[in-house]
Amino acid sequence: MTTRRHPTGTTQPADSGKAHPHLFATSPLSLWWSLLREYGGVRPRYRGRLAGILATSALTAPLRLAERLRYGRRVARTEIRRAPVFIQGFARSGTTHLHNLMAHDPGLGYVSTLHASAAPFFLISRGWLDRLIAGRLPSKRPMDNVAVSLDLPQEEELALAAASRLSSVHLLSFPGRAGEIVAKMGAMRLTEAEMREWTGCYLHVLRKATLASDGRRLVLKTPANLGRTDRLLRLFPAAKFVFVVRNPYVVFASTMKLYRTLIPMYRLQDVDWDVVEASVFSNYVDMTRRYMRDRTSIPKGNLIEVRFEDIEADAMGVLERVYGTLGLPRWERARKPVAEYLGTLSGYRKNRYRFDRSMIDKVDREWGFAVREWGYEPPNVND
Repeated sequence: MTTRRHPTGTTQPADSGKAHPHLFATSPLSLWWSLLREYGGVRPRYRGRLAGILATSALTAPLRLAERLRYGRRVARTEIRRAPVFIQGFARSGTTHLHNLMAHDPGLGYVSTLHASAAPFFLISRGWLDRLIAGRLPSKRPMDNVAVSLDLPQEEELALAAASRLSSVHLLSFPGRAGEIVAKMGAMRLTEAEMREWTGCYLHVLRKATLASDGRRLVLKTPANLGRTDRLLRLFPAAKFVFVVRNPYVVFASTMKLYRTLIPMYRLQDVDWDVVEASVFSNYVDMTRRYMRDRTSIPKGNLIEVRFEDIEADAMGVLERVYGTLGLPRWERARKPVAEYLGTLSGYRKNRYRFDRSMIDKVDREWGFAVREWGYEPPNVND
């Protein structure tokens, strides 16, 4: 595989040419027309990829129609009776690990990987679709070696983005507009009409997940929610929040690795990595400052802040504290299945990163407020 030198000094893999099913290939053609009108500029070298996406979208239209006919009214009537638990944190802050742990509580529901992978028709295709997708899924996520399974939880943002243009995830397809997408969605700078559209799509995702989870309280995790605390409180005034913070220097390195891994798999445009890096810095500032502002509006007893490093050191102890602080019921029932899942992770090895002085100085300059707020120290500089 050929490589190119990344501006920050890391080696950036070029597109390998290997076909990857696009995250939103089964989305309606109407969504793709909206995205292309708004973000456009598909380079000739990616037109084959786009043609494959549009063909898949057209071929799966009967499944989307069948889902609406069979489940449309039922989903619309589904009530979210128990306010969700929102796990918040910027991308690569360790929220996935906590989400996977809490999803093993039999009293909680979630958006599954199957739901996120085939959001427009997953209800009607459960069973046969599980088997089809399972054979095509990688055993681990490409950016961090975390296990992949259709039964594990997934970010509800993927299901949202499968139906709406109003998601920051679309920067994976349109990285040439990364700065614009992040500036708009990171701080939810939406018109009134767009906010109504986003709210309707988001609640539809949660109603589907509630239906599939037999009405259980949902535990949800998506990095974009960090900038939506005020919006989530309007939708669910009794919602519970778990904020996960991680060393910002590690978060930056890990987020850039995430984008350098995923963007080549899904992009329809060329990438200016300096723009992507700048969008990571600005998005963290926008969303984290909004969270710091809005957390004061969360009712007492409905928010707990935890450090990822503490979850790594004592996950069961942190979880017990989460359940106690938030008043979540039946920790004793959840303890055994959560501990059993945790035991399966003993062989997991997380990514390691190299830090140079330039990277540390950038994080200090852009994210110093968060470093000070949560008392982190810079890592050692690698020669």
